[in-house]
Amino acid sequence: MAKPVVITLTVQTANLYGIDTPSQTEVDSCCRLSDDNSGSSPNGTLEDFQSNVFINNNVKWLGASADPGYSVAIDSIVYESKSNDVNFFDNATISGSGGRSGNASANVKNDPNLVNQLDIYTVNFSVYSSGTSYKAFSIDPKLAINP
Repeated sequence: MAKPVVITLTVQTANLYGIDTPSQTEVDSCCRLSDDNSGSSPNGTLEDFQSNVFINNNVKWLGASADPGYSVAIDSIVYESKSNDVNFFDNATISGSGGRSGNASANVKNDPNLVNQLDIYTVNFSVYSSGTSYKAFSIDPKLAINP
């Protein structure tokens, strides 16, 4: 059954914020993705986490903090042109709604040719601590169209 999908990025914000110049491995180890449509990673890595989404339906990305006193904002979702993947959305960059707890949202194109395709993308997000202090990070998961 086709439906909108919500993807949640939960960050161990205190750990990640405390690392001066984290490697991508350190960023990934502080992040966990989940969605409301049985998304998973076959090997447990963020890079292989795959959310199944639906043609002509909305996808929303939310940021969540695992620690009090911090918040996570989704700054943008950016399509990565890699090997044979395709962009599921009309724009290559989906801007976040802004602010300390912003999220991003877009509708998948109404294109039957997208079935069984993969979309590799970057989630750019910021971790906010007290006041206006924040640090920016990114991760690279995947989307697939449900048949």
